[in-house]
Amino acid sequence: VNGLGALVTGITVIVVLVAKFVEGAWITLLFIPLTIAFFIAVRRHYHSVRMLTSCRVPVRTASLSQSPIVVIPIDRWSNITRQGIEFAARLSSEVIAIHVEPTEHSELLQAEWEHYVERPFRAAGKEPPKLHFLPSPYRFVIVPTVQFILDVSNKNPARSIIVVIPELVENKWYEYFLHNQRGRLLEWVLLARGNERIFAVSAPWHIGERTQPIHS
Repeated sequence: VNGLGALVTGITVIVVLVAKFVEGAWITLLFIPLTIAFFIAVRRHYHSVRMLTSCRVPVRTASLSQSPIVVIPIDRWSNITRQGIEFAARLSSEVIAIHVEPTEHSELLQAEWEHYVERPFRAAGKEPPKLHFLPSPYRFVIVPTVQFILDVSNKNPARSIIVVIPELVENKWYEYFLHNQRGRLLEWVLLARGNERIFAVSAPWHIGERTQPIHS
């Protein structure tokens, strides 16, 4: 009885699909197999990633003795930059800030760097972070920044490179798309390079309800 019922049901489905084919039933015939194939492919992908990321190797303590080099790209002196520098200094005693030229802020940035960064560090008896100006006659920012980071990595094959990306965090969701696009692009390019010794982290500065600039 069950077999006969299944046969009748199957014949009915075929008849209905053939009758309704020209009316759009072909969409269902196409959509269902594609959906099933998609979910199967996703499941296989997750299984493959799980297998590739499985680890039975202990932590390599030999590499822990080498402190990382921190590189932080900046465009001007601001609260966002200040917090990024403070965060970078907590990660390593060797911090390199980079600024791509030419911009209208270069000379002002050099003076502010000496006042707001070098002076406090020296007063605390610490070596201040270095500020490098990168030439960019065509006003490219990402390319010279990535190249500088790769050069630092190549010159220090035994050390990790941490790229600290200062980030402004707005309190309105729709303002999220107005800032930090260059930083996200830089992070994506660095990840796409596939260098396992280069890490990109963000240093967020939450604007919150602040309406007045903070002065020292």
